[in-house]
Amino acid sequence: MGEVDVVVGIILKRNKFLVEHRSPDEDIDPDIICLPGGHVKPNESKEEALKREMYEELGIDVEGLKFICQNFYVASNGERQNAYCYLVTRYKGDPVGRSAEAIFWEDNIENLSLEVDRKTIRKLRVL
Repeated sequence: MGEVDVVVGIILKRNKFLVEHRSPDEDIDPDIICLPGGHVKPNESKEEALKREMYEELGIDVEGLKFICQNFYVASNGERQNAYCYLVTRYKGDPVGRSAEAIFWEDNIENLSLEVDRKTIRKLRVL
């Protein structure tokens, strides 16, 4: 299986970050707590993908973003992902869970299911 590009959005509110609880029915990484994001489509820039995914998943219009880091991750189905992580610096609307089982604000990185997400938040806190 080849590698795919995915984008991850980090949305902060004071010292908390927005996470989603993925449905147990998901094909990839079911029933985990993770940062929101998704796949980059062919001929789509990473920034366009992030804006689209944040709108599809959370109903927000991203107006500002800042690249934080790139991570490599192997999903539960064996998919090899290059994850491009962005801090969402400005957005319009209030986040609502459109595709995940639930979304909520979290402040403890240990509650994230994926080490790759914990690494991303730790990196962000150092910047």
